[in-house]
Amino acid sequence: MSTGTADATDHRISEPPSSIKEFLSYMGPAWVFTASQIGGGEVLSVPLGGAYLGMEGIWLIPLITFTKIFGQYYLVRYGVMTGDTFLDALYEKGWWLKWIFYYVFLGGIIYAIGLSGHLGETAGALNTLVPASTEVWMLLTVLAGLAIVGLRSYGLIEKLATSLLWVFLILIAFVSLQTAGVWAPNLASGLVPSMPGRVDGLGVGGMAFILTMFGWIGAGFGPTVSYVWFAKDKVMGMFEPLDDGVEIDKYDLTDEEIDRLKGWGDIVLWQNLLSSVILAVFSFFMWTAAAATLHVRGIQPSGFTVIPEMAAIFTTQFGQWSAVLFLLTTVAALFSTLIGPLYGMSRLWEDAFALHGLFDNYNITRDTTFRLTILLFSAIPLALNLFIEAPLILFALSGALFAPAIGLMYLSVMYMSFDIDIDSLSPVRKWAVALAVFAGVVMIASGLWEARSSIETIVGLL
Repeated sequence: MSTGTADATDHRISEPPSSIKEFLSYMGPAWVFTASQIGGGEVLSVPLGGAYLGMEGIWLIPLITFTKIFGQYYLVRYGVMTGDTFLDALYEKGWWLKWIFYYVFLGGIIYAIGLSGHLGETAGALNTLVPASTEVWMLLTVLAGLAIVGLRSYGLIEKLATSLLWVFLILIAFVSLQTAGVWAPNLASGLVPSMPGRVDGLGVGGMAFILTMFGWIGAGFGPTVSYVWFAKDKVMGMFEPLDDGVEIDKYDLTDEEIDRLKGWGDIVLWQNLLSSVILAVFSFFMWTAAAATLHVRGIQPSGFTVIPEMAAIFTTQFGQWSAVLFLLTTVAALFSTLIGPLYGMSRLWEDAFALHGLFDNYNITRDTTFRLTILLFSAIPLALNLFIEAPLILFALSGALFAPAIGLMYLSVMYMSFDIDIDSLSPVRKWAVALAVFAGVVMIASGLWEARSSIETIVGLL
């Protein structure tokens, strides 16, 4: 219960948005997350499903996008309700939960492995537009990402990601609808759950493919973790007084401030639901476009050729000019996936080092640590692509390794959300809690299931 000791006329937490215009002004974190995810799992894995399987397996899209989103919702909601990121909260718990802190922390390196897929496909698309070499384009892409993220400007990241998101979404929707005559007759059968066939482009099939899709469609590790820091930098809920330098205790909240926090929690829910709808619609368009063109022609892309092969969709339908436009917008979408999580994961590491007293005990600044971290997270995928030319296999391996981390984050934050001590700030939607727990369990299972086969594939390449 609140003590109501604060001045009733001096609320430290602003009222949540009450109009659509105000709500959209706070959609930035969700836009960045959505752009990061679309440029990741959706762009790379979803068209492979359409190319290899046709409409078979498209039922996975609504199932995955509308369950995983609730685990992410509670991760962000916890920070907005308490002013602590879930990482800070995990660190303050006993070792039975604290170990998850270090798993998530090291997950930054695991996620950097997965970025090799994004980087490789970005370079492959650029090399198709302007032939040089994928190595040269990978290096230039990394340098461009470092230049932007190194500015440490959340506002810049938000504007870039939002713009790239909508351009790419509109373009792929257009081509999918233009090919509806091919895929629409098979849509009903594709929405019936069945065991998918093998997708060699990802090196998996059957249940392994389903679990891979659970790892990469919808909320992924990098975008999910980064979303929490986007909300913090957007100054939502309890992050507001902390940003203003005001010391605040949750037990010192007034009744009206608690009501406002609950309102901010609802804003986070609507952010995530809208993001989930966009991810589902985009994934549907990507899958159907690939099924209507690549699949019917027997084109099964892999390696650095996924995006260039996807350009065949546009060449076939509208001519070479549209293929160039597709490649440019795809490069932009993939680039947004590189810069968004690169910013968010580096912020996570910065805060993790702060918890360990790095900035108090040593002569090093937060900015320096942030920039050293983005250098590390950029060097890992670049080095992997230069020595192992298998970006999508690395992409799948990364998914297998950090899928359990996502599940553990979902489950641990659910526990902590019910441990807030102020009953009115604890979760109240039982159906959303059930979906979040379901997503957490499935993500843990998917990582354990897929890890062995992915690791065996990597060993075979060495």
